[in-house]
Amino acid sequence: MTKQITISDLLRMLLQHIKLIIAITLLGAVLAFLYVSYMVTPMYTTSALILVQNSNSFDADAISSNSNNNNNLGGEKVNMSDISSSVTLANTCATLFTVDPDMKSIISGASVSIEVIEDSYFLRITSTSSDPHTAANIANQVAQTAPQVFRKYFQDAGKVDTVDEANVPSTPSSPDKKRYVIIGLLAGLVLSLLISFLLEIIDTTIKPGDDLYKMYDIPVFAEIIDFESEGGAKKK
Repeated sequence: MTKQITISDLLRMLLQHIKLIIAITLLGAVLAFLYVSYMVTPMYTTSALILVQNSNSFDADAISSNSNNNNNLGGEKVNMSDISSSVTLANTCATLFTVDPDMKSIISGASVSIEVIEDSYFLRITSTSSDPHTAANIANQVAQTAPQVFRKYFQDAGKVDTVDEANVPSTPSSPDKKRYVIIGLLAGLVLSLLISFLLEIIDTTIKPGDDLYKMYDIPVFAEIIDFESEGGAKKK
């Protein structure tokens, strides 16, 4: 007859194998921590910030700034078309700076991404490497080379300025050790539960109490002591 397992049996099984469950769960966390500490190469990420403007935009900025300083409300303002063209130019440079041969020779030692910040004309140069100094050096070299590459393609149509240089990161950006440990805990917990369920399923012994009643629908009125297995009873 097939052995039926109820919720109360599952709870009893969990309590019965609680030490095994805790041990395997903690072992999973420890193995995950050791793996991420000694087997996964830490990566460092840093970024530099540059500004891309077309000639009309920064000329208008200068005139508008002078007008505001002189409290002249009728002075020339920055035209929205100039700002829009600077944004378009920034998006073009984000692609151009990644495919230009001079830039490729610089970024070959690390993983580099160049992205426009929220439809503005600021470009964030993000560099990731296994060495923190290499990551910072490459990001700064890209920022320093950007004006030369810009003039090569656009001449005097605008300018590129470095707003913020990349700093040498002191801590790795990846891997996330806490995330690995949590995954190890969950994996250990699932594995321990599966082992506990498997041990319960393959256990064909009839335990005292309700097992006979569940299997044969016959109530148990008394139990006979096994003198062979009960050490104390055998000596009496």
